[in-house]
This record gives sequence, structure tokens and C-alpha cells, in this order.
Amino acid sequence: MAKGFKRFCHVAPGAVLGLYAGRLLIEAFPRSFSPLLSLVMVLGLAGGGIGLAAVARWRAVRLAPLVLLLVYVVWPWNSPLLAAGLAFVVMVLLVGESAPFLSSRLADSLVAIAALVLYAGTLAPTVLPADAGEFQLVSYVLGIAHPPGYPLYTMLAKLFTFIPLGDIAYRVNLFSAVSSTLALVVLSRAVRRTTGSYLMGWIAAVGLGVAPTFWAQGTTANIRSLTALFTALQMSALIVYARSKRSEHLVAFALVLGLGITHHTSLLPLLLPYGAFLLLAVPELWRQPRAWTRPGLAFVLSLSVLLYLPLRSMMGPAFDPQPIRSLSGFLEHVLALGFRGDMLYFVQPSLLLARTRVLGSILNLQFGTVWVLLGLWGALTMLRRRWRLLVLCGGVFVVNAFLAVTYRAPQTVEYLMPAYVALAFLCAYGVWTAYEWLRSRPQPLKALSTVWLAAILVIPVLRLANNWPSFAQLSRDRSAREHAADLLAAAPTGARILSNWHSATPLWYLQLVEGMRSDIDVAYVYPQGAEPIAETWVRRIEASSAERATLVTNQYPEFGRFSFSPVSHGWLVQTGPLFKAPASAQPLAAQFDDVIRLVGFEVSASQLSPAETLTVRVHWQPTVKLDRDYSFFVHLVDASGTPLGQGDITHPAARYQVGEVISDEYRLPLLPTVRPGRYQLIAGVYITLDEGGWRRLTTGDGRDRSELATVEVLPSRSAPVTLHSLNRSFAAGYTLVGVDYDQSVAGQLRLYLHWRADRDVPSASGVTVFSGDTPLVVDGLPTIEKGAYLTTVYDLPAGASHLGVEVGEAEKPSSLLGPWNMGAGYRLSLPEVPADARYIPLGGEMVLVRAHYPAAVVAPGPVPVRLVLVGSKAITKDYTVSLSLDGAEGGWRAQHDGTPAMGAIPTLKWIRGTTVEDEHLLLLPQGAAGVGTLRLTVYDAFTVRPLPILDERLARAGQGTQIVLGQIEIR
Repeated sequence: MAKGFKRFCHVAPGAVLGLYAGRLLIEAFPRSFSPLLSLVMVLGLAGGGIGLAAVARWRAVRLAPLVLLLVYVVWPWNSPLLAAGLAFVVMVLLVGESAPFLSSRLADSLVAIAALVLYAGTLAPTVLPADAGEFQLVSYVLGIAHPPGYPLYTMLAKLFTFIPLGDIAYRVNLFSAVSSTLALVVLSRAVRRTTGSYLMGWIAAVGLGVAPTFWAQGTTANIRSLTALFTALQMSALIVYARSKRSEHLVAFALVLGLGITHHTSLLPLLLPYGAFLLLAVPELWRQPRAWTRPGLAFVLSLSVLLYLPLRSMMGPAFDPQPIRSLSGFLEHVLALGFRGDMLYFVQPSLLLARTRVLGSILNLQFGTVWVLLGLWGALTMLRRRWRLLVLCGGVFVVNAFLAVTYRAPQTVEYLMPAYVALAFLCAYGVWTAYEWLRSRPQPLKALSTVWLAAILVIPVLRLANNWPSFAQLSRDRSAREHAADLLAAAPTGARILSNWHSATPLWYLQLVEGMRSDIDVAYVYPQGAEPIAETWVRRIEASSAERATLVTNQYPEFGRFSFSPVSHGWLVQTGPLFKAPASAQPLAAQFDDVIRLVGFEVSASQLSPAETLTVRVHWQPTVKLDRDYSFFVHLVDASGTPLGQGDITHPAARYQVGEVISDEYRLPLLPTVRPGRYQLIAGVYITLDEGGWRRLTTGDGRDRSELATVEVLPSRSAPVTLHSLNRSFAAGYTLVGVDYDQSVAGQLRLYLHWRADRDVPSASGVTVFSGDTPLVVDGLPTIEKGAYLTTVYDLPAGASHLGVEVGEAEKPSSLLGPWNMGAGYRLSLPEVPADARYIPLGGEMVLVRAHYPAAVVAPGPVPVRLVLVGSKAITKDYTVSLSLDGAEGGWRAQHDGTPAMGAIPTLKWIRGTTVEDEHLLLLPQGAAGVGTLRLTVYDAFTVRPLPILDERLARAGQGTQIVLGQIEIR
């Protein structure tokens, strides 16, 4: 019997492989195989797999990891993502089983190839905004970057500008891909040397490599990838030296230490754990002064890289905003002394506690809870087995994490790069200790070692699959270049563009690298002392507009004293009235009440998808002297006139001259529930009546609107973000990928259903929503193409529970598809409704899913509010979250505006699915009492334009840009 079981164990992997392949074929081609043919095919594949297992046994090749595919063979639902993830994990384990046949060079090459393919495949295509644009520019012209200057990065990136691929900016982006790849290779090798396992090295590399911030840095021009590489090199060099005690390894450490410090001074504090490790691991070194001679020389030699800054500055490079002309200037630049006031800013106990919670959120965002716990387990086991190594790895993590969370700057997710490297090392060590323990046990525990590795590996594999769409989107994003090029092209000859840092660097890049519009002066408007930034802008606008034509990239309420015309992606300061519409406008002649004439318009696109934004510019002029304010609207409406996207602007029109052309810009984000079809874009004018209400002005033929254009809404190709992922398929060709609930409106439960078409659906199907056995809603699903997504929405009674969904006709519902495409009933039960459920889309950029606040507080204490926001896609703009608590009739107000997560996770770092807990403390003013109304607004940090609320119910209630979260009693 034992012999029979042994034979079964030999053939089982092959049989599982055949069954797995059979299920994949049947689910990939659902209508291609009859039941009999399916059975024959599966049996044939299983037999082929058994034959393969026999050959493998003959060649002494272990196929045991193939048994893991049994998970998908018996998995109760269709899940291509799980099937692909398991296949990848099994492939890695099969290669890992061949470790005795692998050379170190081959193992490193596999890491390098995989990482480079990943980062090059999602590489940013051209120039980028903010610091990234500066690095792309500085590398090409060999200029001087902002403090601390980054001379080593500049010179190395310059070498990449000679590679004949893409434009200059793309080549500098490629440098980051190579730096990140090398960091993973070095980390993998260091873990392999410590554990003796190729698989552990690969686990560390894949865990760090798919972390969102590390991945992002590997695809854009930045200095963080090189920081990660130097961290890995320094840790690896110390580990090698502690084992070999050879002086050349200490020299190598001193060299990479010095080069790392010249690259970024944030690596200097890591001398604390480095020194402690050397003192404990090689105590005799401290009694041998002569042993430090060669390492000291190597360290001093590496610092010579810093001479680039003063020498190159004296040559007058094309980009050198702060020329270095003295020793004090050199030290201030290299040490970044201008930022010293931000160091240790959050050390007060209460703030430090809050920032520590932010650190936990960031680590969870990067690695997931399981991997963070693995890092803790790795630290505990390292403490017991190799406590000196914990001084190194744990010390790097603690020192870097402490400095990052106490530093006041909105880039904490990037400043933690050394901590990420150390945490990945600790995670792999924790996996290894558990793996070794299982391997040392008798069967069947020993067999679980492979299952353990698979369970760990599948986590980053699934994260890779979830993050890939966002980075693929970013790899096609050329918006920074297009916006800068359009703005330069639209600027009048000899004009000046007053710009924020985000927009300034791509403008400079196009001028200095590509020679575009050298006649334009691009001036960066930066904070000056304690002066509010809006006042700095006002002062700069007044001075500049008196000299030459001036454009601005920002908008603030304080700009009300100026007149602007929208120009490309900026605004032209008007020094006098215009009496002619721009040449780019499509002519229009619509006269309203013989008072207002619409003379032209511009539409950004004729096709777009749900939750995308349509930009419309309307040019109008008064035909008589106006004596009151007028409001102008642009709506996208369906056949019944219901708005699907809308924008309104009110003007103090009495100040305008007769015949003066005024240009308004409207941004119309579509509701995520808009169905594919063709819709009408309309515009018009209305006035607010003294007795309440409003009245639209009419044209000569009695119409109260002017039709501008027809806009086609296409099905979305991007998966919607959802809190309740389902991925349950119906035979009708639709998959319900997720469900969400919103209880923002009293007495009502809003249900969002997110669908995907798994094939071209030739005809519409119905969907029925049940509460128990009672049908609440019967609706139709439109025909959409294979791979397209659709979100439908239904408003149900507040008490609805035990919800379920059927697809198809009421008399003939479509089957739910279970494993092997077999029928699994007809009705899909939905997850229970959470007590505090929210799902409020904001401008197609993010979704508010939670809002926690106290029902009552005692004055004068602070009011804590915690929001949970989820990114709908990869965000390329910087948004500010604003919370306000207002007393009755405006008697008092408490407000707090800030970058999410106390400035640690700016929205520019978000991708689809990024979940951020955003804490705010509202400080009540003196005399605050009664009941206050809590409101939320999210707005663009540069234009102060709020994100519209994509919920027509809230918009009708006056919450178009400001969500009423609830009320708080002040006692």
C-alpha cells in the first residue's frame, strides 16, 4: 500500500497539471466544447500530464510544486487572475527546485531580466512635471538641481541621454529603471548570501519590486531609485565584510557609503546602525587603526563627486537657479540647510503618535498587512538567531522611518525608500525561518513547506496584477508634455508665464532641451517667507502684467481683482477688454433675451468614457449694458434632458462693457453610471429671481438653450474601484466584478453594481435586484464590447437587506457560472451592507468610502475626523482635502486644509485602489457652541478648483462640490 501511495505521489503533479489546463481551456472558450468533448479533452490532458510526470521522474526532475495548481482545479468560481497567479508561483518554485543547478550569476540575471521588463514596460514616455522634469532637464544640460544638488545622479543620468531611444526625458526615465533593477539584484543577492536560498532572494526582490512607490520610482526620473540602490549596496557590503573580514570588502563599503552620502544626505544618519553593526560583528576592527586607512581614503575620494557643484556652477550652465559662489553657499546647497526647519518637525508626542499611525498606513499600502507582519516575524527570529544582523537591518529601518515620519514634507512615501529595502530583507528572512522549520519536520508537515512559499509568493503576484493597469495607464500619459507644449504655443510673443513648480519644469525642459519658444520667460512663483502664497502670486502678477503679456498656471480666490481668459492649460491676464472670440473657437450665434450673445465655443473631446472629464469653453458678450448678475451653464444631457454632467458660472456682469467677449471654462466630469450612447451638449443663461428660484433666458425662437455639439460616451476600459470584489460570471456574458453601497442620503440605500463583458454581448439582458425573495428593481443591461466595464446604480429602501442579483429575463434567468463553467444556480447573494457604508465618487479621481467623527465634543477641545479615501485611477494632480465645521447661520467656523495623511501621501502618489486614511483635527474657535455641520471639499492645490461630487442626488441637494458629512454637537 505504501508503494502504491508513493506511485500516486509521483503521478499526481502531472494529473493536476492536466486538470488545470483542461479547466483553463473550457473557461477560455465557454461555448466551444460539449460536455462529452470537455470530458474527453480533460481526461486526455490529465493522461498527458501523467506521462510528463513519468518522464520527469526518469530525469530526476521534481514536479511537486505542480500540485499547487489543484487550488484552482477545485476553486468554486472563475478567476483568471488566480489561475495566472498560481501559474507564476508554480513556475518560480519549479525553478527554485533546480537551485543546485543554478549559478549565482544566472539567479541574478533572472531577477534583472524580470525587473527590467517590468519597469521598461511601464516606463513614463516623456517629460514629467515637478522634480522629475527638473532631473530630466538638469541631466541633459549638466546643470545644478535643487538642494542638495544630486551631482552623482546628474552625471550618471547624462550618460543615459546618449542612448538612442525615445526623447531625452525618456532616456533619463530609463536610468531609474536600471537603478531600481540593480537595487533588486543586490538585495536578492544579499538575502541569498544570508539564507543560502535562491528562492528567498527572489521573494525579497518581488516583494519590494511591486511595491507601488518602488515601482513608480522605477519608471520616472527621480533620485529615490539610486537611494535604494546605495542602501542595498551598503547593507550588502557590510554583510559580506562581516563574513569575510577582508579589507577590500571594507573598502567597497566605504566607497558606496561615500557615494551614497554625496547622492543624498538622508543616507548619512544610517551611519548609526552601520557603525553599531561593525562594532558588534567585527569588534577587533576598532583596535586596528591602520585597517581604516584604505577605507578612509576611499570614502574621502568618493566625496570628490561634490566638487561638480561649484565647478559646474562657475561654468554658467543653462540651468543653475542658485549659483554657488562661496564656501557657505556650497555647504548650504549640499547640506540642504534651507530645509532644516522641517527636520524633526513632528517629534511632539501627540503628533508623533499620529505620524506613526501614518507610517503603518504607508507600509500597509506598499506591502500589505501580511508582509508587514512577516517583517516583524523576521525581526523576531533574527533577534534570536543573528541578533547582530538585526542591528543592521532593523537599525536601517528604524532610523530611516523615524527621520521620515518626523520630517515635514509631502513625500514621506518616497523618503522611506531605505526602510523599504530593510523591510524586504526582514520579510524574506522571516519566510526563510518558517520554511526551514517546515523542511526539518517529518511528513506531512514537510510537504507544507512548498505550500508556505506559494502562499507567500501569491501575495506580491496579485499586487502586481492589481497595480499593473495603473502603471500601464501612466506609461501612456503624455499630459505633462502636451500641457506644456500647448501653453507655450498659445502664449503671445515675448510673454511671461508665471508658473507653479509642477508646471515650470516641463516648460523649461521644452525650452532648454528642445528649443521650443525661447522668447517666453517662464518664472517659478515660490513661497517667500511668511507671506501667503496667494499674496505672492498677486504681487508677481501685478508686476509682470505691467511689463508684458502674462499667463498664470494657478488660480486663487485672491485673484478676483484681475480678469483672465482661459488659454490652453493656463490663464492670460487681461489688461483690457477683448471684443473678439479666439480664433480657435467654433463660431456660434445664439442671442438670449436680446441681452447676452453666445459667440463661440470649444470642446475638448467628442468621445469619452464615464467618470472622465469634458472641458468646454464658452465665449459670450453682453449686447447691452448689464445691470445685474447673470449665470451661465453648460450641460451634457440625455434624450429626456436629464443632466449627466454640468457646470455653472455666475458673473458680476454689470462691470463688463457692451460687446466685450468673456471666456468661461467648464469642466464636466461624467457620472460613473452614464451608459454608452450619444448625448447632447447644451449651453444657456439664467438669472436668480428676487422672490426665489431662477429663470432661463430664451432665444428668439423661444428656446432656453443652445445646442453646442454631440458627445459620444464609450464603455469604460478600466475596471472600477470597488470595496467588495466579487468576479462572479453569468452565462449571459456579464461578470459582476464588484458591489458598493452608499447611505449618504437619509432613508435610502444606493447600490452600485460594477459589470464586465466577458464576450461581445449581442443583445441586452435584464438585471433584477432582490431583497430576500422580493424583487426591488428590474433594469436592463446595455450591449457592450468584450472587456468593457459598466456601472449601474439603484436606489433602494433604507431597510433593504439580504440582497441578491439575477441576470436575464424574469422567466429565464441566466445561470451563474461555477468551476469548469458549470451552472451554480441563478441568484447571486450580495455582501451585507456595512453600517457606515459610503461610496461617493469625487471627480473620477477618488471615492470617499468612510467618514468617522464624534457625535459630540466638549469645547474648546479639538474635533478629530478620520476619512478613508480610495483612488479611482493613477492620479496625476495634487489635491488638497478641506474639512470645515460650521455653526448655525455662519456664527463660527473651524477648518483644516491639507495634503492627505498629514502630508505623507500626496494624491500624486496614488494609483487605482490606493486606500488612504486621512486624519484631521479641527480646532474650535472661542465661543463655538451648538450644532455644527461637517463638510468636505477636495480641490486642486494649484487652481483651487473643487472636485465635483459625481452623485446626482447630492448635487440636487446643493452638494455639487461640498459633501455634508453630518452634524456634531458642541457642548
